[in-house]
Amino acid sequence: MTIVSLSALFAVPQIKAAFDTACIGLLKNRGYLDMSMYISGRLKKEDLYAALKTQDSAYAALYAGAYPDPDTLVSHWHAALRGKHCPAPDALEAAAIVNWAYRAMRSVKIREHFTKDMLGQMLPGFRLKQGVIYEEKLIDLHFLSSVAEAGTFIASLQESDGTLFYRGHASANYSLSPSIMRSPALYKNENRMYHELQIECPQEFTHCRTHLEKLVKMQHYGLPTRLLDITRNMLVALYFACESQPDTAGELLLLNIQDKQIKYPRSDEVAVLASLPALSDEEQSALVHEADARAFSRLIEEIRLDIPSFSRKLSKSDVMNSYVVLPLKDNPRIVKQDGAFILCGLPDDTASLDVFRHHANGRKTVLLIRQKQKILKELEAYSINRAALFPEIECVSEYLKSKYQKN
Repeated sequence: MTIVSLSALFAVPQIKAAFDTACIGLLKNRGYLDMSMYISGRLKKEDLYAALKTQDSAYAALYAGAYPDPDTLVSHWHAALRGKHCPAPDALEAAAIVNWAYRAMRSVKIREHFTKDMLGQMLPGFRLKQGVIYEEKLIDLHFLSSVAEAGTFIASLQESDGTLFYRGHASANYSLSPSIMRSPALYKNENRMYHELQIECPQEFTHCRTHLEKLVKMQHYGLPTRLLDITRNMLVALYFACESQPDTAGELLLLNIQDKQIKYPRSDEVAVLASLPALSDEEQSALVHEADARAFSRLIEEIRLDIPSFSRKLSKSDVMNSYVVLPLKDNPRIVKQDGAFILCGLPDDTASLDVFRHHANGRKTVLLIRQKQKILKELEAYSINRAALFPEIECVSEYLKSKYQKN
């Protein structure tokens, strides 16, 4: 059994950086990571090659030929990239490099052995289970493969003083963060997108009276915002965990929300955070890093468009909190999905939406979903499907087309 040498592998700075970006760093921050796509060899070579070529990455050269053998991996690296400028890899490049290193090992058993060896040397408190690495002391890991198993687990939880909300992720490796904050380029232009959509489509915002109502409308039509969709219905979240990426482990996230963290649409706290997109990137930065009085005055101007009597003095902490907002049930999608939102404040490296995650006995509850197609069929019995959750005619039409094509 030939395993790639960790010391030889990590002697190459870009390879070490790739593992730090795609694996080690995420594990230290999140406490768990699905590595099954690397261990199983599930990622398609042609897809990764095309993605790297699209962004004109030097690392596409690694995928131009056959995967190397373990003994020749490092020499193959240098030969493929000789004379090319190879900067620190971004997220896509890091994943491609990690996959390339794993595919040098020819079987699942060898890749599992390599992964355990890596954990033993670099992350001794972590374990490998069904392709998922997790920190045993901090993560309570469970795998679910049916609606009944999910329901039984939820029913087994001890009562707490909070309210359970749910969110479904198609991949266990997705971060719990709103869409606007997953891309630095988009986040930098939040203000421009917020204003330009209203300029281009004014008729859509005629009946929106507040910044929050505008954000909800923008979220509905797919514009990245600082809203994160959640639901009070476990079955709805389970659907979203299963609806795509059938070969990837999904995740059913449990959010234990305290009463003080739940706000109504017309509250002061919601008005403060919902007004942030109206400020430029520079003004938002001034609120956090400089506590600039002019930036706060500008924010208060926007808040008073929603609440004319607003008179509170604001501080840095007011713009960095996040709250669960119970929205008006004024559109069919929110009603059908029993939806709510997490309205996120300005990002801070020391803060995380992980504070909303369900914990028990000092460990974060992590529920990973297998057998997605089976669960989707079971959800049909509860009338949980795309047509029910997205009642717009175009979505219902697509659902019916898909349903009867299978018959």
